Amino acid sequence: MAGRPRKSDEVKKAQGTLQRCRINRKQFDVEGELPAAPPPSLTEEARSAWSMAVRCAPKGLLTVLDHGVLERWCRSYALYRKYAKKVEAGDVEQCHPESGMRSLTPTVTMMIQAHKMMLQCEKELGFSPSARNKVKVEVKDDEEANAFLE
Repeated sequence: MAGRPRKSDEVKKAQGTLQRCRINRKQFDVEGELPAAPPPSLTEEARSAWSMAVRCAPKGLLTVLDHGVLERWCRSYALYRKYAKKVEAGDVEQCHPESGMRSLTPTVTMMIQAHKMMLQCEKELGFSPSARNKVKVEVKDDEEANAFLE
């Protein structure tokens, strides 16, 4: 289907644009939150990215079904950081012996691919700054309470 991707009812509700006539009756509810513990198969850097994402995401935004996308984002994040360190160390250009032409090294190409995968996952998970601006997090009464006012 051409056009913009459809928004879920949760996203519409968080943005304050959900209307009764536009509720998606075919959408199924997902029960269960995403576990805070990262999968053991992830690298150390990917596990720290998982922990950061779960800790910083608004409560209820990430569900069990987001496990695969979040894991893909974490792996891409770890690969991006790995390649970025090599690029910062100077692994940017290479000179071909036959033609003398200069081109980017495979490290830069892999860093760009990891970055593209991260961006794709960030759009799906709502991690981009524009997605965060659209989501309104409801503050509960007990969180609003100020100890100094009591």
